[in-house]
Amino acid sequence: MPFFNFDGHRLHYIDVHECGENCGLPLVLVHGAGSSHAIWTLQIAEFGKSRRMIALDLSGHGRSELIGEEADIVQGYARELEALINHLDLDKFVLAGHSMGGGAVMAYLLNKPQRVPVAVCLVDTSSDLDLSKLGPGLFIETIESYLFLIKKRMTDKDSLAYKIWKAEEDMKREHPEMVQRDLRACDRFDVTDRVSEIDLPTFVIHGEDDDIIPLGVAEALVKRLPRADIAIVRDSDHCPMVQQPDEFNRLMGKFLSWADRKFLRQ
Repeated sequence: MPFFNFDGHRLHYIDVHECGENCGLPLVLVHGAGSSHAIWTLQIAEFGKSRRMIALDLSGHGRSELIGEEADIVQGYARELEALINHLDLDKFVLAGHSMGGGAVMAYLLNKPQRVPVAVCLVDTSSDLDLSKLGPGLFIETIESYLFLIKKRMTDKDSLAYKIWKAEEDMKREHPEMVQRDLRACDRFDVTDRVSEIDLPTFVIHGEDDDIIPLGVAEALVKRLPRADIAIVRDSDHCPMVQQPDEFNRLMGKFLSWADRKFLRQ
């Protein structure tokens, strides 16, 4: 369980590289609000066979220590991401973020960092996470999340997807202050007027039935990004990487294979 030091605090991350000498591009993953690196467990297991997989616990999440709240919390998360990438001395890599983590990825890129990914994957996120716009969907998604958990418990309680989802819900219930902090972070995040500056190959993956960030919002984001494509995960809400992992991994795998072919040997 590796840690690194950031502003006097210990931040935790996962670093899996079991692919030997023929690895694809490293993939850096950033989780969403009220979550942790564990939300990416099924992707780490799948793609760890072919590439280095890195997943950060943002401060106050998972095993990472809490850092005092900044005026712009997402910007703080972006700084943590930059510190991790510098700590690992990454060169060519792919960067992916889910929901609020997608906001942190966009903030990182807009800060014009020294280490720029060759490609980006944005999962169920938006350039504007204002809760006054997302609140009703958040309520609906909370209900659907519990329904998903109940269904999985009745039909597939031994699956890793069920265990991941239950752990996520337990963590949110046990740490409401973490969730509230992230909701404040989302409420202050809006980079819509600058998102067109992200001139990188970008793959947007979005759950068809996402109520927090409706599909139309994702489609609008794609139009603002200079080099973006979108893939829709059917029968999925806000977390397709857990709700429909096989389809999610198929789509992400195609994007990663394309990035490997295009950038790995340049």
